[in-house]
Amino acid sequence: MNFKISYVLKVYIILMLFMTPVQLSAQSATNDDSMLSLSLQEAMEIALEQNFSIDQAEFDVDKTRAQYRQTNAVFLPQLAFEYNAVSTNDPLNVFGFKLKQEVVSQQDFNPALLNDPDTYENYSAKFEVRQPLFNPDMMMQRGAVKSQLNSANEQLQGTKNHVRYQVRNQYYSLILHTRQIEVLENALETASEHRRQAQNFYEEGLLSKEDYLAARVYELEMESRKINSENQLNNVQEEMALLLGMDGSEKIIPTEDLDRTIGNFIPSDLSNIEVNNAQTRAIEQRVKAAERMSKSAKFSFLPKINLFGSYEYNDPDFGGFDANSYMIGANLRWNIFSGFSQAGKVMEARADYRKAQSMQQSHLFEMENRVREAYRSLEHAEKELELTEESIEQSEEDVKIRTNRYREGMERTTDLLEAETKLAEARLKNVMALYKYNMSIAALEMLLEQDFNN
Repeated sequence: MNFKISYVLKVYIILMLFMTPVQLSAQSATNDDSMLSLSLQEAMEIALEQNFSIDQAEFDVDKTRAQYRQTNAVFLPQLAFEYNAVSTNDPLNVFGFKLKQEVVSQQDFNPALLNDPDTYENYSAKFEVRQPLFNPDMMMQRGAVKSQLNSANEQLQGTKNHVRYQVRNQYYSLILHTRQIEVLENALETASEHRRQAQNFYEEGLLSKEDYLAARVYELEMESRKINSENQLNNVQEEMALLLGMDGSEKIIPTEDLDRTIGNFIPSDLSNIEVNNAQTRAIEQRVKAAERMSKSAKFSFLPKINLFGSYEYNDPDFGGFDANSYMIGANLRWNIFSGFSQAGKVMEARADYRKAQSMQQSHLFEMENRVREAYRSLEHAEKELELTEESIEQSEEDVKIRTNRYREGMERTTDLLEAETKLAEARLKNVMALYKYNMSIAALEMLLEQDFNN
C-alpha cells in the first residue's frame, strides 16, 4: 500500500515538473499579450477608430442628420390611410352615413325614422393627402437644422483633432515618465553605491554617522521618487488605453522617443494669424442656426398655405367598397394674434442669436490667447532645453571631480550627494523641457490645424 502511494506521488511530481514550463510559458504569453508596442502614428490611427468620444460625436452627427431629414416634410406630401367601423343610432350620423353610402330612399325622410332611427353601421376606408405649399417659418427652420448639421460635422472634426492632441500628450507622457524612471534608476544605483561606501567607511571609523545617514537618506529619497514615477507611469498607461478604446490592463509601449525639431518652422509674428479651426467653424455654424431660427420666429407671422385631398369609401357591410367620394381643397391659415405668444418666441430667438454671437466672440479671443500661450510655452521650453543641457554638462563635470576627491578623502559626503542631486534634477528638467517643447508644438498644430513638420 505504501509502495502504491509512493509510486503515485512520484508520478504526480514528474507531471508537475513537466507542466510547470508550460504554465510559465502561458503566463509569459499572457503578459506579452497585454503589452502593445505602438508608434505615435499607429496610436493615433487606433484612437480615430476606437475612441469613445469620437464615437459619441459621430452619433451626434447621425442624430442631427436624422433631424434634418425630418424637415423634408416642408416640401414632400403626407399620405395617410384609415379604416373606421362605426355603429350608432344618432339621428344626424345615421342619415349622414346613408348619404355617404348612397342608399337614401324616400322612406328615410319619414320624421319618425329621422328622429328615432334604429342602430346603423358604417364601414369607411379613407385615403388622405396633404401637400405643404407655403410655410416660410418651416423653411427657415430647415435651414437652421442644416446649419446645426454642419456644426455637428465640424464638431466631429474638432473632436478628432482634440483626440489626436490627447494621444500625443499621453504618448509623450509615457516617454517622459519612462525616461524619468531611467534617470532615477541611475541616480538610485549611484546613491546605493555611495551608501555602501559610506557604510564601509563608517564601520571602519573613517566616516561620521551623520554622513552615513545622509547617504542613506539620499538613497531612500531616490527610491521614493522612483516609486512615485512608476505610479504616475501606470496612471498614464491606463489613460492612454482609454483613449485608444482599450481595457485599462493593456500596456502601451512607445516605440519612438522625444526629439527636438530643428528649424524656424513656426511663425514668430502671431498678430496676423487667424484661428480658424474646426471648433471655431462649429460655433460659426451654430450662430447661423440661431440667426435662421430668429428669422423663422419672425416668419411665423406670415400666413401658411397647404393643399389637401381625400378619397373615401363607405359601405354598410364590412370590407365593402360600393360608395365612394373625394374632396380636394386648399387651406390658408393666418394667426393674426396669439396673445403675444409669437412675439415672445421672436424675442426668445433673438436673445439666443445674440448669445450665440457673444459665445463666438468669446471663443475666438480664447483661441487666440491659447495660441499665444502655446507659443510662449514653446519659447520657454527652447530656452529651458539650452539651459538644462548646459547644466547637465557642468553637473556631470562637478560630480566627476567631487567623486575623485571623495575617494581620496578630500570631499564630504553631503557635498557629493548635493552634486548628485543637482545632476539628477538637471536631467529631469531636461526631459520635462523636451516634453513641454513637443506638447507646445502639438498645441499649436491643433489650434491652427497645421502640420509644422511638413
